Amino acid sequence: MRLWICLHCAIMAVCSPTKKNGNEFEPEGKIVGGRPVSLRQFPSACLFFNLGAQCAGTILNSWTILTAAHCFDKNKDDHQMLIEVESRYLYDFYAKSHDVRKFVIHEDYNKAAKFACDIALIFLADKIQFSSKAKKGVIVSHNKWMKENEKFIATGWGLTSYSGEVSDKGLLMAELRYISSEDCGRMHKLNLTPDMFCLYGDGVKDTCKGDSGGGVIWNGMIVGITSHGAGCARINKPSVYANVWYFREWIKNHVQNYMDWYCEEKGKRT
Repeated sequence: MRLWICLHCAIMAVCSPTKKNGNEFEPEGKIVGGRPVSLRQFPSACLFFNLGAQCAGTILNSWTILTAAHCFDKNKDDHQMLIEVESRYLYDFYAKSHDVRKFVIHEDYNKAAKFACDIALIFLADKIQFSSKAKKGVIVSHNKWMKENEKFIATGWGLTSYSGEVSDKGLLMAELRYISSEDCGRMHKLNLTPDMFCLYGDGVKDTCKGDSGGGVIWNGMIVGITSHGAGCARINKPSVYANVWYFREWIKNHVQNYMDWYCEEKGKRT
């Protein structure tokens, strides 16, 4: 394993974003108002540690993790990154660790608007061994899920309030409902870009700080990536997510590009 600079010892002191002022958006992702769940219920969920940031991700295949682009804002040195699967708790002795070989951030990230195209892919140095606690997620193949009040599930490793502490209950889930982009934009007084959508927990349940990049699930399929919001579980302040269906071709192309590159590099060594 690569040199690891005691990330697990120090990360909670440095990973949380600075508290925002006014209505500014910030990265988020911890589950507020959630309940404990088993990894066997959400085996595609994984942790992503990047020097200066703690995020989450979704296993797409044995080499590839889907996460948020803003998880790379403060560090782009892949020697200081780590993926953990089968991690029931934030720091789990039984979790399996994987170094990062490469990553790709969407080329239009933050261009059209803050947090626009908030999506990235991570490619691992070694394969994930699938088990009952580590399986690939299935990306949604249509946009029929985008309906008012449709129910979704978000998972995370657990701040229980905006300035709270990490839950000792481990992985948590919260059920959220779909809010139209028009209503969400009106509540936040902004226009959402087409790659974003909003979910709301009625001011009681929400994603929050520290676990950005995690997958949002609808009917067992991955539809979103936890991106940003204005605080946590605030009345009339839905959180904003990256629309995975919108990026389906981007994901497909970059996974294929990586496999082509990997095969070419492997061929050079034989």
